[in-house]
Amino acid sequence: MTRMIREGFGLVQTLRPEGMTDFVTPAAGLFSVWHLGIPDVQDRAWTLTIDGLVSRPLTLDLDDLRRLPQANVTSVHECAGSPLKPEVPQRRVGNVRWGGVRLRDLLEAARIEPSAAYVISVGCDHGTFDSVHHDRYEKDLPISKALDGSSLVALTLNGEPLPAEHGGPVRLVVPGYYGTNSTKWLTELRLSGHRSASAFTTRYYMDPPTAGAPDDTPVWELAPNSCLVAPADGQVHLGQPVEIWGWAWAAEPVTSVEVTTDGGQTWATAQVADRIDYGWQRFSLPWTPSCLGEHILACRAATRDGKTQPATARRNRIYQRIIFVTQEAT
Repeated sequence: MTRMIREGFGLVQTLRPEGMTDFVTPAAGLFSVWHLGIPDVQDRAWTLTIDGLVSRPLTLDLDDLRRLPQANVTSVHECAGSPLKPEVPQRRVGNVRWGGVRLRDLLEAARIEPSAAYVISVGCDHGTFDSVHHDRYEKDLPISKALDGSSLVALTLNGEPLPAEHGGPVRLVVPGYYGTNSTKWLTELRLSGHRSASAFTTRYYMDPPTAGAPDDTPVWELAPNSCLVAPADGQVHLGQPVEIWGWAWAAEPVTSVEVTTDGGQTWATAQVADRIDYGWQRFSLPWTPSCLGEHILACRAATRDGKTQPATARRNRIYQRIIFVTQEAT
């Protein structure tokens, strides 16, 4: 069993929304979360096994992966938040340029059997989470998502070797899905006819029933979400034009973003940039404040199919910020 160099749950978050000024988030500013700890993965000893419902099981080392055709994908990387409190929004998010081998290419090389319905991904981390010991971190994906060409077995982050705290030397990356599905320290891909029985797919990261979904729902696809980057408090003056701007994202392209400057009494439609790859989208709205004092700014994103951000307690609840409009110093 792999030695752990850090044990138990951990979190590093360096950027809040007002610091997310770059389209591509620098590695030093990208959040990192681990459930069970960080394993001591030595590059020379690492291997990836592809097995289960395949007719040609494979075992690959790092050199094998590096020799295969490489691909890049720019995608939003968002934490789903605590599986113990899924209704609490965290907005741990970044936009990353990942590089590696397409998951589809590896699975097709292993010759998938017709009965395969899911790809189960396994990391070599192990330890205690929520007072229970887990001998590995394990997630699953529908076979249709695994084969759509977007997912990577990733080796690089923003063009550099994948750091250990971000799942290096190799992790799964699933654009359009929450980060919990992008298994770090990846050592096995297992084709299966059914979902994983892991606690991280049965007990954790399963949303309770709602009016639109009467059964428990896997935390897979990114729900529409957005955050304000600017302005921040102290940057807005009476009668002076300012740009309200931020980022919006979802599993599908965001088609509209609305912004309010009065706590939701009125909303205005912002301009939204087209999506590049699976990345987040910039939105902006000009504003000239006409009164002094406190203003509640908020934004809400929506997709073409009508999905949007709720005002109620959900992981993608509408983002808001309080700022004070002041007289410009003379």
